[in-house]
Amino acid sequence: MPRGQFYTVFTLGFAAAIALFGIAGACALLWWPPAAYWTAWAFGAPGKPLTWMTPTVFSFVVGSATLCLAYSLVTIQQALVRWSGDRLIAKLNRQYNMIAQLQGQEYADEFMRLQAQAMIEESEGKPFNVFGREKMLHAAAAAGVRLQPPT
Repeated sequence: MPRGQFYTVFTLGFAAAIALFGIAGACALLWWPPAAYWTAWAFGAPGKPLTWMTPTVFSFVVGSATLCLAYSLVTIQQALVRWSGDRLIAKLNRQYNMIAQLQGQEYADEFMRLQAQAMIEESEGKPFNVFGREKMLHAAAAAGVRLQPPT
């Protein structure tokens, strides 16, 4: 699984969990009227309940806040993946232009085709480095630890 796809799936799952917990909390608050009075007290109106802060409004605010948080997480993650992809494309474009100037456009086309094929094969054949797996395996091998898959 390519790196960007893993981050997207991970972030979407995390954002969906936040949104579902927020909606579940909003539904629970909808049928829990003391929460409106606690909120009125928290907003600095002790003894005077806020007339507009009903349990319905409070549950709507809680549900909306969690949905906004989930949306902002996904938006930030997508911006980071897009930025990373744009950087890679710019790097490949610089390489292509340099090779095209030195060797010609046909050679540059073939080189880029082979490089793209190698990148795809590398991302498919190599396990994803989740939580520093490669560093951990390298450190274990350097320490003389033999790791075997369970049988």
